[in-house]
Amino acid sequence: MKLTPAERDQLAADAAARYRTGETWAQIAADHGVTGDYVRRTTIARHEITYRRWGQQPVADVDTVLRRREDGQTLDQIAEALGCSRQAVRTALESAKRAPATRYPRLSRRRPPTDDEVAELHRLYMKCPQEPRSREGSRAVRSPEGRVLAEACRELVAEGIPMATLSRALGRGPTWVHWLLSVHDLRPDPRPVHTTTRRTRT
Repeated sequence: MKLTPAERDQLAADAAARYRTGETWAQIAADHGVTGDYVRRTTIARHEITYRRWGQQPVADVDTVLRRREDGQTLDQIAEALGCSRQAVRTALESAKRAPATRYPRLSRRRPPTDDEVAELHRLYMKCPQEPRSREGSRAVRSPEGRVLAEACRELVAEGIPMATLSRALGRGPTWVHWLLSVHDLRPDPRPVHTTTRRTRT
């Protein structure tokens, strides 16, 4: 198929944009009914292209892709929203599949508790009844009031505050919040990673 100069310019513009977001010359060529070599030659004659290292896999931001995937978006919708290729989205999902599960929503968003949050937890702790036969100030956190405290801690953990960080902020040992949540059966389970099934390329 012979293309007009205008069609070659349009092909080159499309290929330059798609190659920069991670697609291969062959993938681009398949949509235009030409060969990958023709697309490459046509594009580099009209645009300055930085070649990717051979075998390098394009990848989108993993956290962003996972969040959008969990919201029910398709790979094509995610790629369009992020301005990258479908392959870049799939590579991000495969990277997440190899990563260990985490108790926190997104490790990149971990944060320490604020002073107000720590003060509120201290207030809830002091509302718990005095622990019998214990030193002065020790509270019975297995009580209903203790569950309110545990639920408040669980909400902060869900927002990205590590349990060990929260424990230390409360002046406790690093596993205290973990223990408190376990007492009230509120300990978060590792979040499963959603990914796509590998597809055979033709």
